[in-house]
Amino acid sequence: MSALHTQNPPISPGNDDEGDINIVAHWVKLDVIRWMAGVAAGVFAGIVMLVFAMVLSASSGGDLWLPTKMLALPILGAHALEFGLQISVFVGTAATLILCGFLGAVYAHFTRTNRFLPLLGVGATWGIFSWIFLNNLFFKSWQDYLAAGLPDGVVFFVCLVYGISLVSVAFFDRMVRGRAL
Repeated sequence: MSALHTQNPPISPGNDDEGDINIVAHWVKLDVIRWMAGVAAGVFAGIVMLVFAMVLSASSGGDLWLPTKMLALPILGAHALEFGLQISVFVGTAATLILCGFLGAVYAHFTRTNRFLPLLGVGATWGIFSWIFLNNLFFKSWQDYLAAGLPDGVVFFVCLVYGISLVSVAFFDRMVRGRAL
């Protein structure tokens, strides 16, 4: 029998013939429990992010509630940024946490591990890409958001705090699933 006709050993769906992990095989798996853990981690990370941003805003002499109002701008318009506690705080907080929960589910779907260092690396990358694509491109397509003039350097660290806080997906996954992934 020639070398062309030899039979290769079977390959498991998650590995290729060299023993490397086939991440695409993991990405096409539907894991609703992981998604639920991702939503919980995203909402948690969103809360951490908002608290961090509120501390930064208040410490610089600005409106404590400004970070919670930012995603109310596309919904309520420019008057959403009026000083003080008002309906825009609740609308913006809800919009922020919904977006953070969705992004957390996507993050959880693509990470597929509960190990700290890989989650930290992907989380930091996730935060940086959130800053690039959400803050610098997508959100600024709304004139009211662009006119608010948030300092991009500060928003970078706020997005980084969000991404790093997504490491909590391991906790939520273990809590829901009851075991390590």
